[in-house]
Amino acid sequence: MKYEGLTRDDLLNVCALNRAWLRIQRERAPVGGRLTTGQLERLAGAPFLLFSFREQDERWWQSLLGEDQQQSLLDERAPVAGAMLALQSAGLAFLRDLARRNPYVARIVGGASLHWCEQIAAATLVRVQTCATSGHLIEPRFADDSSLHRRLLRRGCSNSHEMRSFAQIGALHAMLTGADAAPDQRLSAAACRMPRPAQRMADKV
Repeated sequence: MKYEGLTRDDLLNVCALNRAWLRIQRERAPVGGRLTTGQLERLAGAPFLLFSFREQDERWWQSLLGEDQQQSLLDERAPVAGAMLALQSAGLAFLRDLARRNPYVARIVGGASLHWCEQIAAATLVRVQTCATSGHLIEPRFADDSSLHRRLLRRGCSNSHEMRSFAQIGALHAMLTGADAAPDQRLSAAACRMPRPAQRMADKV
């Protein structure tokens, strides 16, 4: 079976979402640990989302999207506003659209399972937007103290195109094949086919 890969528009959207996420994180970071504008732009060019919508927590998403929505799960989470709210709305709408027209790519950029893509694709846009504005949905893709996170901060925003691509593709591969990855061997192969789109995006930033 032939799978359509990431398009230029897909990569541009991923880059824009990553840029918004990194700007939010930079505002929260200590002054001495903040990325420069150049570093932020280069890291934003990673061919996957640097943040997660908790795509692997299927029970949690079933409660959000199901007919018997458990509002108590949302009520426990603090309300969001401003830049984070805009990012959640845009990011979730993008993944829903991507899951509807190309779930294979949605799984690559978000590390999501096929079942999650099917759930989000089947939901109405109104329901998805309600979820996006109900609480804090976004989490960092990698833990701050993980080796992947440190490597991305050191090498994933390097001036060296080769080093930057190597770090970003390595992180993508780890995301798709790690312990929490969706159990589908096609995703492993997908990571191997990513360098060309990633390099094209890196050249632009």
